[in-house]
Amino acid sequence: MLKTIRDMLIGALVTASVSAALAVGFAPGPGDGPELIEGRWAYGIVQGVNWTYQSGITAHAGGTQAACLSLTPGIYLYEVDTVASANDSICLPFAQQGYNFSIRNAGAQTLAIYGQAANNQAVTPAAADTINGTAGSSSYTLAANNNVECFAAKNGAWSCTKGN
Repeated sequence: MLKTIRDMLIGALVTASVSAALAVGFAPGPGDGPELIEGRWAYGIVQGVNWTYQSGITAHAGGTQAACLSLTPGIYLYEVDTVASANDSICLPFAQQGYNFSIRNAGAQTLAIYGQAANNQAVTPAAADTINGTAGSSSYTLAANNNVECFAAKNGAWSCTKGN
């Protein structure tokens, strides 16, 4: 019982401290004054528009899974700006349940997208990822100036849909 009361008091104290820091810590909009925390990031969370992104990506020349450029996991929006030759390649991060992202091919040529060459340890037994039910060692292609949305409803399986 005392442990529960203690935990409730600690929770109330933490909530009050965070509320006070937020009230004093940043202005209602991004960049409106001095801030204790990163205001643009906090404002993005409040507005529901806070996504991580990576641009300036150059697909690896050669167009094979073995030579592909591995995308950094944990990014929501990727833009591949340089695809110099047809089928220059990138590799998706390992398919982890609940993970989703978008890729934009802003390059001049068709982009080849592969799964990781190594087995995904989150799959039991460990196995290579698939893209739309096809082995990740087969390329999934994306034409220039197009995008694709990929998500993993279960470990080891990417579901990707092309858009424009």
